[in-house]
Amino acid sequence: MPTYHDYLWLQPYLDKRFAFGYCAAVIPGRSPAEVLSLLGAASSHSDSDMHLEAVGVAEVGEVELDLADQAVASGLGSLHVIAVAAIDGDDTLLIQLNGGSFAVTEALMRPLLPDREVVAHSLSVNADSQFIWWSNGERVAAFELFGSGPVIGDERVADLIWEVGGIGIDDDAHNEPGEHAVEGAFALTERITGMAVTAELFEAGPFTVAVVPGEGRTLQVDRPAAPMQNPPSQWREVARRYKAAERIPLHGMMFKARPPGGRPSAELEFWFKPRTCMRLADDEGVLFLQNRQKQTWFRTDGVLEVRSGGYSLDIHITQLLQIHRTWPDARFADLLPPDTAGRAVEVNGRRAWEFEMPPDWAGLDSTVAFDEETGIPLRWKNKTCTHEISELETGIDMGDGFFTGP
Repeated sequence: MPTYHDYLWLQPYLDKRFAFGYCAAVIPGRSPAEVLSLLGAASSHSDSDMHLEAVGVAEVGEVELDLADQAVASGLGSLHVIAVAAIDGDDTLLIQLNGGSFAVTEALMRPLLPDREVVAHSLSVNADSQFIWWSNGERVAAFELFGSGPVIGDERVADLIWEVGGIGIDDDAHNEPGEHAVEGAFALTERITGMAVTAELFEAGPFTVAVVPGEGRTLQVDRPAAPMQNPPSQWREVARRYKAAERIPLHGMMFKARPPGGRPSAELEFWFKPRTCMRLADDEGVLFLQNRQKQTWFRTDGVLEVRSGGYSLDIHITQLLQIHRTWPDARFADLLPPDTAGRAVEVNGRRAWEFEMPPDWAGLDSTVAFDEETGIPLRWKNKTCTHEISELETGIDMGDGFFTGP
C-alpha cells in the first residue's frame, strides 16, 4: 500500500515547479481527450487552437503561462489553462501550476465527477491547502493538508490519513507536522483511486496544455474585422509575432561579432526546438546538446560527454532567440509604445523591422531587427557585440532524440 514515502521524489518539484502553488486531480476512467472535451476545451483543430504540448512538469508551468497570454491576446473571455496527461490508459492526471485552483473548484470539475471516484488537492503560495474526495458526483470528504482544520465527511479518510502519513500528522517528521503533506496527498489519492502518479510521468510524460472556459461558459473569440488590424511595422504587431515565434522549430547559422581588440568572433550552426532543445555544431562537428529535460552534453577532446557545467560556449543562442530575457523586469510587449514604427532593413536576405530598444538590465542601449514574416530576432547589436542569424529555416521536423547525446 502506498505511503508518503513512495512520493518523496516530489521534493524537487515542491521547491521549484510547485513553488507558486499547484492543484492536481486524478480522474479514473476518462482519457485526457475525454476530460478536455467534457470541460469544453477548444478543439485542437479549431480556428481558436488553444492546445500546446509539454513534456514533463518542468515544461507545464511555462507552457500554461504562454497559453494564458496567447488566449488573452486572442480575445477569449473567462478562461482557465490546465494540463492533462494519461496515467494508465484511460485514466487522467489534471494539473495546474502558478497558483491555479481549477481542480479543487467543484463547479468547474462537475462534468468529470459522475460515476467514479475523483480526488483533487491543492497548495497555494500562501500555504492554503485543500484535499477533496468526490464519489459518484458527491463530495464525501474534505480537509486541509496541514491538519489545521477538521476532516469533514467520510470517516474512512481519517484512517487512510494515518496510514499514508505526511498529512499534518507525520510521525516521521522531525520538524513541523505536515512537512510531507503534498507527498501524503498524492499517496492518499492513489489509495482512493488506485491510480499511481509516477516520477517518470512528471519527468518526461507527454502533457496537453489547453484553455477551458469558466463555469457555464463556452470559449468565444473576438475576431478582428480584418486579418491584419495593425500595421506590420508597429511594435505591437512585431511583439505579437515574436511571442508566437517562441513555438517554431528553427535551424540556421548564428554569428557573434566583437569589437576589434576583443575576443575573436564566432559562428555556430544551430538547431532549436521549443522550449529547451538545442544543438550546436562547429567545423569539427556537434559541440553542444540540450534536450527537453535540460540534460546537457558538451564536446571535450572530440567526445560528447554529459556535463552540467564547467564548459564555455562562444555563442549562447538563447541570448538572441529569447531576447525578452534581456529585460527581465518588464513585459516584452510594453518595452516600447505600441505604435512605434520599426525601420525597414534587410538581414542576410530577409526583410526585417529594426527598433531602438530601451536600456537593458546592464544599462546598455541596443538595436534589434525582427524578421518581418515570423518576428524572430535576426540581429541584436550593442556596443559590446553583434549577434546575427543567417540561412534561417523555420518549422523543420526534429525528433527529441536529435537533441540527446550518447
